[in-house]
Amino acid sequence: MSPKKAGLSRRDLGRWLGLQALIGPALSWTAHAEQPSGSSLGAVPAAGAVLIRHAFVAMLVEHFGWVHSSQFVDAFKAVQPTYADVQLGVTPHALHIETALDEGLLDHTATFGPQQPITRGAAIALLAKAWGIDTESVPGAIGGRVDELLSATQARALLVSLTRSHVAPPQALCKSGTTAPRRYVRLSTPTAGATLRYTMTFDGSEPADPRGPEGQLYDFETDGVLQLVNPLSTTTDYRLYRLKAVALKAGLQTSAVRHFSWNIVRPRSGVFQAKLVQEGSDGSPRIWKIHNPAEYYQANAYYIEGSDRGLLFDAGEYDYRKTNLKQFVDTLAARPYSLVLGHAHPDHAEQVFNFTSAAVPLLLSAIERAALLASPREDMRQAGAAAQVLADGQVFDLGNVQITAWQIPGHTHGLSTIIINQTGQVFASDMWGCNRPHTADTTQYQGVKVDLFLSLVRQLVANYQRSSHSGQITQVTNAHQETPVGMLCVQNFLQCFQQLIDQGESAARPSIRGGRKGGDRMSMVGDMWRDRNWMAIGPIGKIAAPVDYLSRPTRDYDCRAEIDYNAPGGHLKYSQLAHVDFGVGRLVGVDVCWAPPANGIANVQSDKFDPWTYEYSVRVPAGSQHLDITPTAMSSRVRLLTVNGAPVKQGGTRRVALSESTRIEVKLVSPDGSSTSTYAFKVTAA
Repeated sequence: MSPKKAGLSRRDLGRWLGLQALIGPALSWTAHAEQPSGSSLGAVPAAGAVLIRHAFVAMLVEHFGWVHSSQFVDAFKAVQPTYADVQLGVTPHALHIETALDEGLLDHTATFGPQQPITRGAAIALLAKAWGIDTESVPGAIGGRVDELLSATQARALLVSLTRSHVAPPQALCKSGTTAPRRYVRLSTPTAGATLRYTMTFDGSEPADPRGPEGQLYDFETDGVLQLVNPLSTTTDYRLYRLKAVALKAGLQTSAVRHFSWNIVRPRSGVFQAKLVQEGSDGSPRIWKIHNPAEYYQANAYYIEGSDRGLLFDAGEYDYRKTNLKQFVDTLAARPYSLVLGHAHPDHAEQVFNFTSAAVPLLLSAIERAALLASPREDMRQAGAAAQVLADGQVFDLGNVQITAWQIPGHTHGLSTIIINQTGQVFASDMWGCNRPHTADTTQYQGVKVDLFLSLVRQLVANYQRSSHSGQITQVTNAHQETPVGMLCVQNFLQCFQQLIDQGESAARPSIRGGRKGGDRMSMVGDMWRDRNWMAIGPIGKIAAPVDYLSRPTRDYDCRAEIDYNAPGGHLKYSQLAHVDFGVGRLVGVDVCWAPPANGIANVQSDKFDPWTYEYSVRVPAGSQHLDITPTAMSSRVRLLTVNGAPVKQGGTRRVALSESTRIEVKLVSPDGSSTSTYAFKVTAA
């Protein structure tokens, strides 16, 4: 059963079928909330008007919920087919026509004839093809002339009668027929209440009939995605997965059996490969994306080179004894370089010894260096001993560009990210999530409680914006994604955590990976197939376990929270700030701790804003006459947020006049009114 699909239609299908008053061809409509720029959707036909071919195809695409290849990020998707007489942004419903062609509903001919009227016979043929049945089985196929032109009213009658008698066949995303290192597949059907059954093989053999005893039940919320991989234990370089699926519902004709296949290629051995993703200029560096096709987690490394020096971000997953990443990078590098390690997990740090043993400087946070030194592997310990500690906010001068490194706990306690100051490009490993749908990733951030992590991430974004010469984050690249994303993806990442604080447990959902059977909670924003900037984070604990992803009083480490926000209704008790920005002023922060010490080192970040510390000083440039303060409450639903007694909206800015002893007070009242907090900021001249 596919979620979000009820009755016969999706979104505005009713308007196409004459289910409400239609007011002429000038009225346009939007099928998807996330349409690619420049798409032309055409006009709603009047109920009795002759239906044009592009309009009928759009109706079917909307009913099935098929998506255009431009609507999701997938480096391994097939090339989008089209017609000579179909052009996005020009041809009405070009997006739907190309989608129908990609789905196999339309034939691969030279032209489509989008403006031609559709006949009854042609419409019935397309309906039959979409449902995988004979034309004679389409209700309403008998009794009318096949050459008569079809109206919107007649199209409605045909579609309604068919959906009332036949279950629509299953569909799959990622799309069938593609080759990739891994595929996470979701099955669905637009028929509400239908049950899905499937059979699958991974040796290329024919799957059994899913209608028989070997058919397995599938429900996305229960099962999550089907995980198609070539495991580390494989004895072959690829696995050819073949799947058969069927949809059933009592009282309706069982759907046609659909066939799908995916070629999962991950060789047992491989060599490093590089792709130049950015040419250098006076104000930007050259950038290469590096990967090894034999790596299981497909974690990219990036070599960034300026006019004087280079910087390699991360050190790959492939066994350092089999292939030497340092020697490979030397074929790219024209200048000396350093290695910055995002964090010490094996899929990002495997090759560090090959660099330190060749005297290439290795820099990583003190926390991650301690993790290397505590490794059971001698090569990792030696690399850790040779490594230099990377400071939060440390700047690397590459000549024509500078790079600033900023740290953030969550995925690991000492993870580092970098931003190219001149261009606003951010690089990270296992930070900012992963929105490539061919892995349907949910990245883990359970090292820090959700509320404190949200505060630290907002501070990280502010640091990026201060480092960036334009004040903007222009691009974000996670090591586990193929295509960079922008600020909207960052905002969705923040929203994943914000909705847990605003809505509590009602915002948590079964994980993409494993569903309810897997037992993990996740938080998600966007549709991974209709929103290029979708984001999912998790696990944030087990579904069946008590909520424990929010802060609570503890003696395990220096946590200053005085309320257990995990208790029933606890998310309504936040009267805390998550972040506060002072424009030209600089907050003098405190030590923030989120976990007990590990590997002999404290899990602490210095000079940060702590939501449960209420007295701070702010330094402003000498001679400043005013200060702009922008407070962001932890909960978007606080009852009150004021600056010096004046109400301010969430994320809004208030200008404060400065004197010799300015003191700014920010007051908040929790959503349920039970808690009040007041923050005091003493302003001093730098």
